[in-house]
Amino acid sequence: MGQKDEKSKEAKWKPIYQKRLGEAINYAKGKMSMAEFAKKCGLNPMTLSRAVNGTIQKPLNEKTIRAIAESSDAPTEDIFEYLMLANGCVKNDDEERKRLYEQHRQERKDRFDSAQGIIMRALFEAGHTIMPVKNTEPDTQDPTLKKSKFKLRTNVRFALKALGFKPSFRNYSVNIFTGRDHSDGDPYEIQLRDELNFITDRYKDVFLRDVWEPEAFEDSQYSIVFLNKDLFEGFLNTLEGLKFNSCFSLILLDLDSQKVVNEVFLPRRKGRKEKSLFKLSERGDR
Repeated sequence: MGQKDEKSKEAKWKPIYQKRLGEAINYAKGKMSMAEFAKKCGLNPMTLSRAVNGTIQKPLNEKTIRAIAESSDAPTEDIFEYLMLANGCVKNDDEERKRLYEQHRQERKDRFDSAQGIIMRALFEAGHTIMPVKNTEPDTQDPTLKKSKFKLRTNVRFALKALGFKPSFRNYSVNIFTGRDHSDGDPYEIQLRDELNFITDRYKDVFLRDVWEPEAFEDSQYSIVFLNKDLFEGFLNTLEGLKFNSCFSLILLDLDSQKVVNEVFLPRRKGRKEKSLFKLSERGDR
């Protein structure tokens, strides 16, 4: 068989989404230390450590994944495919996977769009004048979006300006987990736990900015939006006892009724109390 035929048989991969790559690498290395496994793979230990800690900015390349798979003593026969999937890749010749991915991506977009629509409609119905912040200069329009000198991310999905209110800028980050997704076959409780761990890690940069760069949130309210009540309450519980310099709130939406259910403001160090702009039937400000 010629070299060309060999190449045509090789699987083609493309990045799709970030999953628990760290768990897959830990499974592959088994009882070996990270340094021992990296040496066996012929890789820089920092490469594996960053992947396990989730600090990489893009998927590992296929050559690196293959080196990890070939050096693994894991009993799983398809360890390479397992690692590639955890790395955020699927075969681009797998039409069913591509179809499912496109469906998943559209569902995510629909939920983001629904969340933004619910919030804007609720503010309008409450009689407020708001303006979407789009394609603006961060330094002059939205302090939250200023570039962090520590390279910390704020994960803002969309921003609004509420005229006549302080803070005037309202920045929203949306978590689209609804509890209706069982694509991996995991029970709801496991999905909820994994999602809570994920978002706890996701917002650490936001809260570090509040400590190190509180000026970034001047005249800004940062709101974390949830579509699942259990996740909303679980994350609120993880923040119990903490106080913040800036104006932070957690918002719960109901996709079925298309309503804002609740907004809870996180306690501030200076004791300032915030008031929700939404008309709420349920209120749980702390």
